[in-house]
Amino acid sequence: VEIGALLLTGGYEMDARISKLCERAFATGLPVFMVNTNTWQTSLSLQSFNLEVPVDDHERIEKVQEYVANYINADWIESLTATSERSRRLSPPAFRYQLTELARKAGKRIVLPEGDEPRTVKAAAICAERGIATCVLLGNPAEINRVAASQGVELGAGIEIVDPEVVRESYVGRLVELRKNKGMTETVAREQLEDNVVLGTLMLEQDEVDGLVSGAVHTTANTIRPPLQLIKTAPGSSLV
Repeated sequence: VEIGALLLTGGYEMDARISKLCERAFATGLPVFMVNTNTWQTSLSLQSFNLEVPVDDHERIEKVQEYVANYINADWIESLTATSERSRRLSPPAFRYQLTELARKAGKRIVLPEGDEPRTVKAAAICAERGIATCVLLGNPAEINRVAASQGVELGAGIEIVDPEVVRESYVGRLVELRKNKGMTETVAREQLEDNVVLGTLMLEQDEVDGLVSGAVHTTANTIRPPLQLIKTAPGSSLV
């Protein structure tokens, strides 16, 4: 009978003599688990344990994929195709994983103008939890925390909350300077800075953040227009 693992019940550690007897099995990588419940309680728990992962349970599937991926030797995988001349094509999950790993290594700081939007708050929490990026949420701190609490989301390390009401005035002068050729005044600048996308764009222009992500509420045009006006395209580029 093939043994997949050993499960020790009652919180008791394995006797040294038994451990010695099982040395050869342990050398093959046989897992050993320990629980505090007695054998009867453990047996009942195992009978009710659901081993199936529904095809539509994307969250659990993704957790399993990430867990397995963390224990795969990437160098060994690379060595399998080192001498191959075929063009490398990534599956969608592999592409997503590669993109995530690149983001982790880059360690960027991203501003999210729609900081109190539920999907944005949840996405920021996921990014922080996985170490993908440091997310800066723009919005009223009390409202952002309320939205997070209503979704059961914890906003911990890796997430910053910036209140636009507190910092907005400090960007008025810079906005006037950038748009002075268009007749920008302080009054108009203050009005435009009521738009968090404009505020976030100025944070990006000042190198206070490395990127901006928007679009959950704002249209593509409303998201792209401020960067085109304030940061502009790279030299020699005319298309976005």
